[in-house]
Amino acid sequence: MTEADREVIEIVKELFRSKKGELIDPDALLQEQIVKWSIYMAVFCVVALVPAKIFGSSSSEQINGVLSGVIGVAFTLFFIHLNIKSKNPSFILYGLTWLSLMVSLWLAS
Repeated sequence: MTEADREVIEIVKELFRSKKGELIDPDALLQEQIVKWSIYMAVFCVVALVPAKIFGSSSSEQINGVLSGVIGVAFTLFFIHLNIKSKNPSFILYGLTWLSLMVSLWLAS
């Protein structure tokens, strides 16, 4: 694991750790909250979409498109946040980007 990979892991840990009682810049706090809640919404959408894809329920194409859009936006915000906080490119970051794009494409089809 490279130094950049360790840096990405530290950014993710920092994003999801509790910050109660700390003084934080309101803009940074808002950015982190938006990224966190978009990831939570994406996980909810994946949990809702995967059974529909597995069991072949294709009666709701519009719902699939909306949920896939939420997933795409969430991962976009997450990777923008990682790129803002990170100083070096990382193999983990490239792998996560590729994986999220493949999952979004699969769910959108």
